[in-house]
Amino acid sequence: MAVSTGAPSSHGGIPAMPFIEDIDTFMEKEGKSAESALQKLHEQYNGYKYMEQRLIMRKMKLKVKIPDIEKTLGVVTRMKQSQEEGDSSLRTHYELSDAVYAAAQVPIVEDQKVFLWLGANVMLEYPLDEAIELLQTNLSNAQKTLEEVKGDIGFLKDQMTTSEVNIARVFNWDVRERKKQKEGAEGK
Repeated sequence: MAVSTGAPSSHGGIPAMPFIEDIDTFMEKEGKSAESALQKLHEQYNGYKYMEQRLIMRKMKLKVKIPDIEKTLGVVTRMKQSQEEGDSSLRTHYELSDAVYAAAQVPIVEDQKVFLWLGANVMLEYPLDEAIELLQTNLSNAQKTLEEVKGDIGFLKDQMTTSEVNIARVFNWDVRERKKQKEGAEGK
């Protein structure tokens, strides 16, 4: 058999790179052209590199997004707690800009509502209970997505390593074949 089938066919939409077990059989299938086989393998490898860059950027965005959601959830939960305790106001500090905070006295009313940024310059008003539920859902989804992205990056690194090994095996096969051809030409 030319290609191993032990690896999964895909993971998170990332195609698996099969390991070339029998290089001679693989090269026969490729038409004995090392250049075309190397070109195909390099194209696949470059595709993996591109996917890796996109996943790393996505991971970085999620690592920024999760603490923001947690912070917002903490504030809304604190407001809900103050409301349940019957407090008339909540004293807090809020961020004006990086490292600049201002004190605020937030009145607490029975039907307290908060405004949440949803993204794309959209802000909606929610009752406290709905805001907490939405933020908990968003936090759970972001954490789940982060774990999936980490798994995809790990799978992708394995496929890139397999690609590099396959490229080296095809290159070594080509060197060996050229050496055989040279020895055969000198023997005549």
